[in-house]
Amino acid sequence: MQYTAGQAANAVGKNIATITRAIKSGKISASKGVDGAWRIDPAELHRVFPIAPQDLRKPKMQRDASPPQEAVSSSENVLLQEVAILRERVRAQEVLLSDRADQIDDLRSRLDKEGDERRRLAAILTDQSAARQGADRQADAARRRWWPFR
Repeated sequence: MQYTAGQAANAVGKNIATITRAIKSGKISASKGVDGAWRIDPAELHRVFPIAPQDLRKPKMQRDASPPQEAVSSSENVLLQEVAILRERVRAQEVLLSDRADQIDDLRSRLDKEGDERRRLAAILTDQSAARQGADRQADAARRRWWPFR
């Protein structure tokens, strides 16, 4: 059985980067598999790095072991309560989101109305200034100049 880089790191209690650095520097000989993962012989790995002592002392738990039935029911109750709380929070957020969307629509309509009113007032002011300019020209023409040959 050969190790992958992750399995080798767990076996010796090192980081994966440490294992790959040792491979690239030539301290450990390894080959890459078809899938691109490093394949490291255990004897080669343990020649450089000793077996981690915590792995020898720590008993491994069986994967198919299940917790006692009392623990399952209480943990299920806790999880069901958390799910209920989270669902309520989601409903509250949806209501808040709906209110905010309505508020945004209202503000957009107000902004459009104000823009239309601003354009209308600008047009009125432009017409008045044109009328003033015409009146000023007529007044200038009607005024007698003091210099006779102009």
